[in-house]
Amino acid sequence: MQAPYRQFTAMLRLIAALNGAAALVLTAFSLGAIGGDIDAPDLSGPVGYFLAGVAACGLAQLLIFLTQLRREQRLRQSRPPGGRLGLILAALAFAVAVAGFAMGCWTAVSGGGGDDGGQGGSTQAVYVDKLEPRRIAWQ
Repeated sequence: MQAPYRQFTAMLRLIAALNGAAALVLTAFSLGAIGGDIDAPDLSGPVGYFLAGVAACGLAQLLIFLTQLRREQRLRQSRPPGGRLGLILAALAFAVAVAGFAMGCWTAVSGGGGDDGGQGGSTQAVYVDKLEPRRIAWQ
């Protein structure tokens, strides 16, 4: 395998792992396996973005494989290698995977991406009382 393909597939594996892990964590949180004492919001939007990113990584890996296969066949036949279209399509699929990860993170942090009717339902206030310092009696 040539070095550019190796680096590209390493980037694809990283983005696929990030998308897959994020989808797994959000699904576990939604089902109550993680943070069961907190009511989970609807996270179907962010999970959908993460899964779209995983699917785009799979498509990009398939395109890279087919491009490499075509290049090897053409080189064996003493023809110019070509394969630019496959690389361009794989790069676009990679961009979709990165965008899926970014959108999944954005919608997960901003409250699931659901329409709250302008009420701001995903914003929660946390109030903390100031603790008075205690004196410790040394013996």
